[in-house]
Amino acid sequence: MKVSQTQLATTLIADMHALDARAGEIERTKDPAAFGWYPPGGGWSVGQVFEHLCVANDDYLKVLRPLIVGLPASPDGDGSALTWRPSFAGGFLARSMQSARKLPAPKSWRPLAEPRDGVIGEFLARQREIVQLIERSMAHEWRRMKLTSPLSPLIRMNAGDAFTILVRHAERHFRQIDERLVAFEATRADRIATPG
Repeated sequence: MKVSQTQLATTLIADMHALDARAGEIERTKDPAAFGWYPPGGGWSVGQVFEHLCVANDDYLKVLRPLIVGLPASPDGDGSALTWRPSFAGGFLARSMQSARKLPAPKSWRPLAEPRDGVIGEFLARQREIVQLIERSMAHEWRRMKLTSPLSPLIRMNAGDAFTILVRHAERHFRQIDERLVAFEATRADRIATPG
């Protein structure tokens, strides 16, 4: 299914700004203990989820930077007539990010027990770079900008796929972060209600 590349870029950037606002809100308002809290049934802490997003984004940025940084800043035309269509693999990966099914993280993207200092700020820095790459490449045809997945050279995609996957991957994990924060608040409320 073909879509307007400019429209997709605008939507992806807006979705990223919404994630940035939510990350900033979490950083400002949440109890620091919530970042290191592990769900009783297992799983990552909020801090580890942000660390995972940083690691995954770094791997995609390593592939996207050389593809986009060398592009001319202003090619002929503004790109408004360009259309984009997902590749088979890229479309599949992007759709999988929107599924409610649990997906195992690749081993190289699993976070360490402790996230880096200032992990939300680090995540936001990567978000800004992704937005800059989207904006820089908007007037160029994303379907012609081919790359391989940072996880496997067997998975081929285009730049639009990569941008879409990055945004949908972050949205997926923000749903996880929100679930963790709600669960943390519930356990804290239980501890207050039943002092031991």
